[in-house]
Order: sequence, then structure tokens, then C-alpha cells
Amino acid sequence: MQIILLTHEREATRATNTGNIALQYAGDYCQRIIWSRVTPSPLLLDKLALADTAILFPKETLSTETLATEVSLENTDDVLTQQRELKQLPETLVIIDATWQEARKMLRQSPYLKAAARYCLTETTKSEFTLRRNQVEGGLCTVECIIELFKQANMNAEAQCLQEEFQRFCQ
Repeated sequence: MQIILLTHEREATRATNTGNIALQYAGDYCQRIIWSRVTPSPLLLDKLALADTAILFPKETLSTETLATEVSLENTDDVLTQQRELKQLPETLVIIDATWQEARKMLRQSPYLKAAARYCLTETTKSEFTLRRNQVEGGLCTVECIIELFKQANMNAEAQCLQEEFQRFCQ
């Protein structure tokens, strides 16, 4: 499993960034790419073109009405018919590493993300992340997503390590 953290430039240096935990303690599986609106990473574009790569996306966002709101699309039906929602855990997952508000902006301004295959976590635990305001109900922070993905991939030792580091971080 490979995880790409597509990180907003302001997010990388925030003290509350949980993606840093994953990079520090699961660096063999995680890498960071700084998001650019005008010059997307060639590595990211190459990865997104592969059949076994997807962007991690909240399940409820895949509805036509919500997708139109989230990504400001004029013809949502065309995008939904082109979009692939992967049912099996892909080899590579892209996680938007940003505040919820920044993540929406990144998605709106990045056509290559709108067209990417999607993968959704199902039956996740309630978020323990309380270090920021304006959190989305039912949303997980970056490291919590990675912990859930590791569990799905039967990478239990890696998930446990990240869980312990995340709990220390939150204290």
C-alpha cells in the first residue's frame, strides 16, 4: 500500500497537522506532495492515471447533489458517469491533507482530482481529533484515515503504531 498526502502548502507547517505523524512513523508507506493549483505534480498525475489508484473521498460526497456543491460542476451527471468508485482497497491512495475548507477549494480548483477514481472508507470510528474548530461531522483527520486504511489492509501493527502516536499527539 502506498499513500500520497496531497498537502495544502499552509497545512504542511501547522502544528496540528496529523499527516506529519504518518510521514514520521509510516514513512515507508506515505509520501507528501505539495498541492499546486497551476502546476500539478507529474508524479501525482502519473499515479492518478493508473487503474489501482484512487482519491480517498467521503461516501456522502458521491451523491449528485453534494458532488455538484463540493466541486462546483455544471454538468454533474457527466462526471458521475465517468467517475469510478473502487470497491476494493486500491494499491495507491491519495489523501487531501488540508483543513476541510482548504480541501474543498483544492478539489474545486483541480480538474485532475475531480476525474480521479474514488475510494470511500466505510464504518469508521468517531474522530478523536479535537485540536481544530469547524470539523465536519463524521469526518476523520488525515492520520485517522490512514489508520483505518491500514486496518482494512490487515496492516495491524502499522495501524497500532500510528494510533498510539496519534493519541500522544492529541494529549
